[in-house]
Amino acid sequence: MLDRLFGFKIHDFLQALGLFILAFGVPMNKVLMSIGTIWLASNLLLKADFSNYWKRWKTNPIFWFILSTFVLHVLGLTYTEDLAYAFRDMNTKLPLFVIPTALIAFPIQKKYIDIILYGFLVSLLITSIINFWNSTNQTIEDYRDLSLFGSHIRYSLLVVTGVLIAVYFWIKNRRLWFVYLLLSVWFFYYTLISQVFSGYIAMAFLLLGFFLYFLQKVKRTSVRRIAGILFLLFCIVVGKQTYNYVQQATIKYDFGDLPERTVYGHLYYHDTTAAWFENGHHVISYIAGDELRESWAKRSDVDFDTTFNEKYSLESILIRYMASKGLKKDRDGMLLMTDHDIQNVEKGVPTILNDYSPIKRRQAKIKNEILQYLAGGDPDGNSLLQRIEHWKAGASILKNNWAFGVGTGDVQAAFDYAYENSTTQLDKENWNRAHNQFMTFWISFGVFGFLIFTGFWLWFLWQNIKLNKLIGIGFALIAIASFLSEDTIETQQGVTYISLFLGLHSLMNASELKETKEQ
Repeated sequence: MLDRLFGFKIHDFLQALGLFILAFGVPMNKVLMSIGTIWLASNLLLKADFSNYWKRWKTNPIFWFILSTFVLHVLGLTYTEDLAYAFRDMNTKLPLFVIPTALIAFPIQKKYIDIILYGFLVSLLITSIINFWNSTNQTIEDYRDLSLFGSHIRYSLLVVTGVLIAVYFWIKNRRLWFVYLLLSVWFFYYTLISQVFSGYIAMAFLLLGFFLYFLQKVKRTSVRRIAGILFLLFCIVVGKQTYNYVQQATIKYDFGDLPERTVYGHLYYHDTTAAWFENGHHVISYIAGDELRESWAKRSDVDFDTTFNEKYSLESILIRYMASKGLKKDRDGMLLMTDHDIQNVEKGVPTILNDYSPIKRRQAKIKNEILQYLAGGDPDGNSLLQRIEHWKAGASILKNNWAFGVGTGDVQAAFDYAYENSTTQLDKENWNRAHNQFMTFWISFGVFGFLIFTGFWLWFLWQNIKLNKLIGIGFALIAIASFLSEDTIETQQGVTYISLFLGLHSLMNASELKETKEQ
């Protein structure tokens, strides 16, 4: 419609601009995401080329998946009680219904696609540098605080996708290979220091995607077989190491007969009921307060009764720090503390884990969480333990609602009921949903919803592996990795990210198909 008014194909330009705003906005903020989504929908309606829209929609499997998902949500309204929640949920998922549908109906020209990806990379680079700069200028006590632009979990998926796009351009544009190499290294490094476990899993899945892609590029069958065998052996070794690690973490802590006094005759304090572990060692045991005070005065000029931030005493930090090193909190334990350890405690550093690499630090924290959980500790504040509680609640809901689910709007109500009727120690504020998108779909829409959602993503991955499309393989694996530990499409940033790259995948396929027909 506007093309005739302005005398040129303005809808093509508007479609590309709206998509650029969306891609730039996903790492940046919700406002740009909303503007981009509304922009694409408005441009589609203004162009009003519905006959051609339908021709493209009816031949695209992604469109039918989107339509099926929308129908499931509508049907779920008929047997749900909390309609207010249902409509909020559907409003959150509007990007899933709008973005891929708009991009399939009205594809942008091929020359714009790389510009869209560049916009995503630039926005991601800017936000990641700001996050990193902020972390170096102030003490970040919780890794969740590293991300200033949305959830640390969703942002970690964007950073991993940044690695994927940088490698894609690295292969595509050899002249600027060094720039793309630097970008991929930066995003990889950012993932490591972020300590987001979901990001680590997504990166592992992406590396698998790279292996599958480059393996198909190798022409010699013998080389491919050797690479496959080596990769299989690598997986076996990693699997065995992971199993051994988990086995060590799941051994219940045995206190045995704890001594009443130190070798110097002072009383020990042991609280075996406290499920508090640091780096795999129990914190509230083998504490000789008098010996600590006396020994500390010989090692440091900082008063033993010092308080940090009007919250943590030096004594408590010292006890926790010594536990993290596996030391008894007595005179002999203090003798094994290095000068560097003393300086750490003087600064208020509570654990030796701060000196570990990000991956090793995250491994130790996970091990602590498992130990605390098995010892009957409170799962609140521990991401892994909370997820276990969420999954247990989800499994209990499925026992009675496996066929049709609880409907679009009763998911949170069903979880609240499951928590109320369980022995969970989770605080009510942490009575969350499944944190597993596959399970959430099953709980919401029953086994048919689960099969549609899971089946689509397995098909999507297989199709991209078969056609050896790097962006498609990488995105599918990142998305699946996120679905295993998060309700990704239940948040604006998560659903917009998924919708954007589903749409971009269709655009890239459409442009390649057009080129093939023209040749």
